[in-house]
Formats: sequence, structure tokens, C-alpha cells
Amino acid sequence: MIAPERVTTGVPGLDPLLGGGFFPGRPYLVTGPNGSGRTLFGLQFLLEGIRKGEPVLLVAVDEPPHEILENVRSFGWDLSKIHTMDATPGQLQYRRLGDLQEIKSLHEVRSMQEMGESARRSSPATDEISIQSIYLKLRRQMEVLPARRVVIDSMTSIRHFALRASSDKQAERTEIQSLLRFLSEREATVLVTSRPPEDRELTPEQVLARGEIALSREWHGHGTRRSLRIRRFRGSAHDGDEHPLEIRKEGLVVLDGPLGAEPTPA
Repeated sequence: MIAPERVTTGVPGLDPLLGGGFFPGRPYLVTGPNGSGRTLFGLQFLLEGIRKGEPVLLVAVDEPPHEILENVRSFGWDLSKIHTMDATPGQLQYRRLGDLQEIKSLHEVRSMQEMGESARRSSPATDEISIQSIYLKLRRQMEVLPARRVVIDSMTSIRHFALRASSDKQAERTEIQSLLRFLSEREATVLVTSRPPEDRELTPEQVLARGEIALSREWHGHGTRRSLRIRRFRGSAHDGDEHPLEIRKEGLVVLDGPLGAEPTPA
């Protein structure tokens, strides 16, 4: 039996822990508190796709694209080929990081320089931010750009900014299931980021994802200690131990050996 080809993550040190990488066309979850590196993880996953010549798509909900560019400027990454759906409140539209070339946008596409302060002072959203609205726009986007890698950053913020938040958990699960199934049918490998639920109740994305990678960031004295653990990974043997995680000039790096290294200065 021939083993299926894996999708490399772009995070040094992680693929061996997964037995070679993600399985193509499946959804995965990356959880962690603020500052743990969820967005960096997603960007490295997309940049790995760019290096392999794959079309990729970022659904940006936590931060608008111009802020993402500023936050990662020190890494020197070229993000111009990452197609982006700006789903932050007030800006539910399609963009492209860097040069922002238009890809059948539903709205006017401007240069990154023009976004600046005017983007931060934009008027309130006329588009509803919800799982369903993003799903509908993704369907239209995938007709134009059949992305092989998709990052949704983050599901937590989609819930927070939803104009008509539903208390019907089953309806929410059905919407998320429809979204993830659609992307899988389009052969896209999907990363969904989220913060861990405060009530420890399983979220729909935790139930539906084919694997979960948990990031952590803790204070130790005058520094921080980061770690990564593969909580579950369907279809393959994997390393479930907690491993040290560092942010270096190339981005997130998973280190060999057990957790317990000296914390990084804050």
C-alpha cells in the first residue's frame, strides 16, 4: 500500500512529529492563547505552499492585512503572493498582501500604502461577519482561486464579531461542518486557529478537525517559555509529547528534546 503524500507545514521541526506533515484535503486546528504564535504558524504554512507553487488563501479576522505586514516585517518575508480575504470588522473583502493585485474582488482593491490610517478609520461593516457569510464568500472566491492551502484566523474572532450570534450549538456546528467539508471537497488543506475555550467544552472545530496542535506561552521569571503539543492527529502515528517552541529569524521553530529549556527573555 502506497502511503499518501503529506503536506509539509513550513514549521521547522514539526513535520517529523506528524510522521511527515498533514494529510492533504483535511482540516486541522491550531489552538493557543494570544501571543502564542497562531498567526505566525498560519503564515509559515501558507508561505510553504507558495514555495511549492501552490495557490494559498488567508481569511484574516483577528487583524487586518496591513497590521499583519507590520507585525512580521522583522522576518523579511515576502507575503505578496498570499491572497487574502480581509474579514476584519468593516472590511469583508478580498485583498492580496503586498501588491494587492485584484482577483475578481467584490470591492475596490487598493494598495497597501493606501490602506494605512484610512483603513483603521473605516466605517462600520455593512457585511455580516459570521461563519455563513464567510462560507458564502469563500465559495465565490474558490471559483476564482482554487487555493490548495487555506488559513482561517481565527474562529474565535468570527464568533466574537458575529452580528447575529447564535446560541444554537447544533446550528453552529452544522455551519462549520459545511464550511470545512466544502474546502475539503475542493482539495484544500485547511488550518483553523482559535483560542482555547474558557469553559473547556469542546468546540465544533475541535470535534470536526482531523488533528489539533496546541501552542502555549507561559511567563517564567523575566522571560517566556513557549511550547507545542500535538493533541491528536488522525490517520497516523505522531509524537504527543510537549516540545519547546521558539520564535527565531525564520519564524516558529520546534526544538528537539523534552520541554525544560531556559525561557526566552521577554
